Amino acid sequence: MRVLHTADFHAGRNLRGFDRTPEVHEALTEIAALARSERADAVLVSGDLFDTVNPSAEAEGAVFDFFLRLRDASIPAVVIAGNHDSAARLQGFAGLLGWVGVQLVAQPTTNPLDLIRTVETRGGETLTVGALPFLSERRLVKAADVMGGDVGSWRQKYREGMGFFLRKLAEGFRGGSVNMLMAHATMDGAVPSGSERTMQFDLLNAYTLSPLQLPSGAQYVALGHVHKPQQSSDMPLAHYPGSVIQLDFGEAGEKKQVNLVEVEAGRPARVTAVPLASGRELRTVKVNLDQLEPRLAGLAGFTGLVKVVVRAPSGTAMPGLKDRVLRLVPNTLAVELEALQEDLAQPELRREGLSLPELYEQFWRERRGELPEDLRAAFREADMGAGEEAV
Repeated sequence: MRVLHTADFHAGRNLRGFDRTPEVHEALTEIAALARSERADAVLVSGDLFDTVNPSAEAEGAVFDFFLRLRDASIPAVVIAGNHDSAARLQGFAGLLGWVGVQLVAQPTTNPLDLIRTVETRGGETLTVGALPFLSERRLVKAADVMGGDVGSWRQKYREGMGFFLRKLAEGFRGGSVNMLMAHATMDGAVPSGSERTMQFDLLNAYTLSPLQLPSGAQYVALGHVHKPQQSSDMPLAHYPGSVIQLDFGEAGEKKQVNLVEVEAGRPARVTAVPLASGRELRTVKVNLDQLEPRLAGLAGFTGLVKVVVRAPSGTAMPGLKDRVLRLVPNTLAVELEALQEDLAQPELRREGLSLPELYEQFWRERRGELPEDLRAAFREADMGAGEEAV
């Protein structure tokens, strides 16, 4: 059996006023073609179809066109809602999407076994998927804050609640079937892309799952939420395929992909990363003000999207800077200023090569003025004593 795993479309993403939806549409068209050319028996989409809970008509059109292309290729799909999706809105589409071969799980029910989805492939094999959509922990966080509770205990309660669902989903796995789990969640140790939005902060502060909580009966765990492609667990095998395009400058340089999972009932899965070519490349360029023109001239011919960070001494007046940058690089989306560190901009404040007493004297001078002689002598004496002990 061949299963194509993808996630994190974020259709409707707007970057610094620039709509990325056409690029997402291009990527989804590429993925649908890959599903056909790679002879996929099914496609798994692990959440965040949309970037907002109220997506534009163009964003909806991009996603629905993807599912229609899969329908035309007779490839079924199983889809879950992510944290960026409106679960209620997606639930309203579930019936219609079912007519084109998409089994959508947007909201958990009181019976976790309602989250089991089964696909009968053209080859006569059965794929059983435990589909767990995003479960929000925000109410727990709010309750902990309001009630003064121990946040650590709430995190443990989240793990226990997720563990309950995961165990129940594992009860739906079947002998003689390929068994997979889908989840839109953060695993311990997940490495973020460094997204400019809140992703990195969320991952550092998020409620997380341990790989030990993943059911051993799952031959593959199809994860979504983290935009950087990565393997999250060996036993069972769990992967994030990542976002389908470089969504913001925090993802600049990342190679995007989908995962092709080859697996038979009762046997280990094999995962192959299939690279994606769609989406404009993002690039961040840092340049000193006095090198602005020659450095940016090197971007001639670059067709991606650019963020330019201009470094200059603090307090430097730079009227018309954005216009200067745009004349050189019209595809610039953002121009930011970064003050040079004073110790680098002013030679008299450089710290490299200074002894500890000299550093201390400079520190005192920068904040209080001239260092009193008695303090200077005391610090030098203490520094000499430390050196003798080291010898």
